[in-house]
Amino acid sequence: MLLVVIGHVTLTGIFKNPATPVSATVESIIYSFHMPLFMFISGFLFYHTKISRNLAYKDVVIDKLKRLGSPYLFFTLFTFAVKLAFAPFMKRPVELSANQFIDSFLYPGSNPLSEMWFVATLFIIMLAYPLLRYMITSPFKIGVLLLGSLALNLFFPTGIELLCLSNVAYMLIFFCAGILFCRFGWQRYFAGTPALVVWILLFAGLTLVPHCPKLLLSLSGIGFSVALALNLEPVAPRLFSSFRDYTFQIFLLGIFPQIAIRILYAHLPHHELIYWGLYLASIVVGVYLPVLIARVIQRFPSTLVRRCFGL
Repeated sequence: MLLVVIGHVTLTGIFKNPATPVSATVESIIYSFHMPLFMFISGFLFYHTKISRNLAYKDVVIDKLKRLGSPYLFFTLFTFAVKLAFAPFMKRPVELSANQFIDSFLYPGSNPLSEMWFVATLFIIMLAYPLLRYMITSPFKIGVLLLGSLALNLFFPTGIELLCLSNVAYMLIFFCAGILFCRFGWQRYFAGTPALVVWILLFAGLTLVPHCPKLLLSLSGIGFSVALALNLEPVAPRLFSSFRDYTFQIFLLGIFPQIAIRILYAHLPHHELIYWGLYLASIVVGVYLPVLIARVIQRFPSTLVRRCFGL
């Protein structure tokens, strides 16, 4: 989630801006693997909390409608209101129409809060719960699952925005990898300094390879992240404890204060000290303002209000 926040800073409003080479390089590295990593973690937790407990399909769908659907609807409406109120400052303005509202669900990439593509993609993949549970019951089925998801990742047409189908096809292999990682306890192969060194070298090496396939970069970034986490946990078990219980809320809310800082930067002299000061400020408010809001919302007696914020 910290990678997501850093990746959303983009003070100049231009992604990978050549005028800011350091932050452009950071963005390039982060975007090579951070959403596949997010999907991998989601698959891991989906197995841990749902598949391993053999929950009924109806219970899984209802749970995900509450956890993902409620915030999706609420933040779609909220972002419509914000963008209408501050239309002159918006890169992607909206119009108050039934068609655009419906398109926000049929074509999640067009949602006024564009980050919702991930929530929609995750929900659609999770609808395949019975199939995913069935396909991990034997080595042969697992092989078919991996080959099928690999084929979708490599050959499914891009640009199909209806129900995020292109994103579903691309991300499925990372979600399945997370499921299998949890299913077989593969973390034991990633703990220890030798494993960490190997994954650092592999990820750094592939990052430097011109035109390296995206799948290899993503998988090496996931492996590096897992190895790093497993090696940090014994020595710093409370690392990120100030916000790690509110990652969904940071995902939903963090972009709003970051956009406000972009607007502020656009009206200030473009001095290097100002740039890096606001760059760091964008990370801090992107992480901790959502945490503050979430802690306030947790005190609300209304279950519906808490659910709208993914709590």
